Amino acid sequence: DEPLKAVKDKYHKRRVSSLKVRCPHKAKGCEWEGELGSLEQHLNTNGCRYVYVDCPYACGERVQRRSLEEHKSQRCPLRPFTCQYCNHKATHQKVTKEHL
Repeated sequence: DEPLKAVKDKYHKRRVSSLKVRCPHKAKGCEWEGELGSLEQHLNTNGCRYVYVDCPYACGERVQRRSLEEHKSQRCPLRPFTCQYCNHKATHQKVTKEHL
């Protein structure tokens, strides 16, 4: 007896990938609907605005993608900041707490 070999079933893979689904963040407000095969792209490449992402300035905060720009420009203590008096550049936290 020969061992059984797994065979890729492309037909069923295509059928499953084409199933219509809603974003798992629908309850939070995301209205995306599409094919299951596109869901990962929606969630991972700036599609879903309701996914939590890490702050790119490494402050430790996780914010919804829809709030990321506001966090980066107004709330993050580690955002780049320039002293209005002498143009010293550092993080917002360092300029406002240590520099002034």
